[in-house]
Amino acid sequence: MIKWNDYDKTDHEYIYKHKTNGTYAVILNLYDKIYNKRLKKRKVNLKTIKEAQNFIAEERVKFQQQDSQPKKSGLFKDVFASYIKECELQQRIGKLAESTVEGKKTIFKNQILPKLGNVKISEITEEHIYKFHDDLKSMACVREKNKNLSNQTLIKVHKQLSAFLNYCVKKKLITHNPAGVVGNYKKIKKKPEFLTYNEAMKLLSVVDNIRDLFIIQLLFFTGLRISELLGLSIDSIITTEKGTSLNITETYYNGKIRPFAKTDESMDDLYLDDKTVEMYKTFLEYRKAHNITSRYLFANNRGKCEVIGSRAIQDMVKKYVKRAGIEKNITPHKFRHSHAALLIYMGKTLEDIKTRLRHSDIRTTSNEYGHMYEERKINLANELTSLRTQLEEKQEKNGTPTGTPTDKMV
Repeated sequence: MIKWNDYDKTDHEYIYKHKTNGTYAVILNLYDKIYNKRLKKRKVNLKTIKEAQNFIAEERVKFQQQDSQPKKSGLFKDVFASYIKECELQQRIGKLAESTVEGKKTIFKNQILPKLGNVKISEITEEHIYKFHDDLKSMACVREKNKNLSNQTLIKVHKQLSAFLNYCVKKKLITHNPAGVVGNYKKIKKKPEFLTYNEAMKLLSVVDNIRDLFIIQLLFFTGLRISELLGLSIDSIITTEKGTSLNITETYYNGKIRPFAKTDESMDDLYLDDKTVEMYKTFLEYRKAHNITSRYLFANNRGKCEVIGSRAIQDMVKKYVKRAGIEKNITPHKFRHSHAALLIYMGKTLEDIKTRLRHSDIRTTSNEYGHMYEERKINLANELTSLRTQLEEKQEKNGTPTGTPTDKMV
């Protein structure tokens, strides 16, 4: 029997030192509120502090993983429960974003578990995946019941299913990933819809609210993401001798503000044009007149969240697009495409657009907007034709060779 009176507490949590022989003991008591688990472990005769710390670290890992180990005979839905617990552990230590984990939960709840949840994980085959693909194509969108899932959503769902089955392979529940054998849906490339400059001006002309006017101007002339727009505060807009810029350090997601940007590149300074700065000053007067004291630019007077929600922005844009008589399906995110199209029209390169939109990889910029340069290529060819015609006419007047083949040359 261990006599704990023979030990003194050290500066290290859970570690005690024997008063006479100098060995160490560990008394480990852990409780996980999320999973409602307890762990009590004791070990004596450890020779060094390092040995005691290693023992604690090993027990912590076992403790965290003990409920996330799937049963080999389990159903798909039971193994998924273990999988999502492991994802939540990864989130807690910072290896997965909260939005990533929440996205997985949503996709499995709405699309995958209703179709595959009761299949035994050890019996899942390529036939299940083919059948699932067919069912998914006819599945209704959660938000718009009269519409089927988009091609982009189909691809996203398959990726999540494949990631889960890779986890099952890693846990040796199945020998291979059948979703990997079947392959993903073929991506259908669509030209992103956007507003031209004239259409944007037409839209702005029908806006009758200062706040809404400022929001639409910001979206069109900066290419901000909606999550970034709603996370803006008074402190986000900084004026120096270089100009006025946005410093994005907070973002909106799922009804709350997060204290970080989407990527490191997202935090790069985003400079505003003078007209938008003037609109910002007008908006500050609007806030003052309406006694808005929140540090966030687009404050919410109702509900739990400090700012207005993304759905409110969607409804607002939809209202003004309809009022302006614009026959395009313009959403808040399509202002980002519109800003990119405006930059291309101004003659900016893909590198310029990558910097302005704060993409982390220029391949993202190229995949999204590369096709928009097609018109520029055609215009460039036409400009060359016009230039050559002018030069040849000038040379003919001067009686110099034009560089065009003549009968003699032929």
